[in-house]
Amino acid sequence: MSLSADLDEFVGLHQAHGSFRATVGDVTANGYRLEIACPCGVTFERWVTAHDAVDDLLREHLRAERN
Repeated sequence: MSLSADLDEFVGLHQAHGSFRATVGDVTANGYRLEIACPCGVTFERWVTAHDAVDDLLREHLRAERN
């Protein structure tokens, strides 16, 4: 599953709980750590590589072109 699909699912399940708190770790040659905390206590955590970020951007761009 792509980063954006995982994040969309998390947001869909938790948006009613209030505002999220996002934290991004230091960028390294291998990517960065993304953490999004929901007020209910559940945390979305994902290691994002440069490949993941580019792949998600391309998917979003292609989806926008189709609409």
